[in-house]
Amino acid sequence: MSDLQAEIAFSLADEQLKFEVDGQIIEISKGLNFIIAQSVRFGGIDALAIENMIYVIEELLEQLKLDFRKQRKSQTADESMRQISTLFFNDAKHIDRNMLEHAFNEWVERLEYYTNKVGHDFKLWAYFVMIREMMHHLNVFTINLNN
Repeated sequence: MSDLQAEIAFSLADEQLKFEVDGQIIEISKGLNFIIAQSVRFGGIDALAIENMIYVIEELLEQLKLDFRKQRKSQTADESMRQISTLFFNDAKHIDRNMLEHAFNEWVERLEYYTNKVGHDFKLWAYFVMIREMMHHLNVFTINLNN
C-alpha cells in the first residue's frame, strides 16, 4: 500500500468507538449511546436529529487526528453494518463511498419509510450517520464487511 493509503478497522459500540489504524488502537469512550443522547430530541429521528448527529460525530472523529490526505480502506464485523448492508446494499460485503452516499441520501429523502421499516432503532441510524461521516472525514473509500 502506498504512503497515501492506509487501512482502518473499526468497531462502533454503544459505549465506545474503537479504531485500529496501521496497527495502532485508538479508543474513544463515547459511543452510539452518547451520539443519540446528544442528537435525538422528542423521541424521533428527523432532519434536526441527523444534523446534530453529524456535528457530534465530526467532533468525535476530530479526536483521532488522522491525516485526511490518506485514503483508507476499512473493515468491520459489526452487526449494525450487516443490517445496513441488508437494508440498503442487498447484503453486499464491499461498500464504496458512492454507494454509501447514495443510500444515505435515499434514507434522508425517505426517512418516514425507513423508520416504519426498521422502527425507532436509533442505534442503527446513529451507526449509519457515523459510517457516512467516517467516509467524509477519515477519507474512507471502501468498507469491507468481515464475517
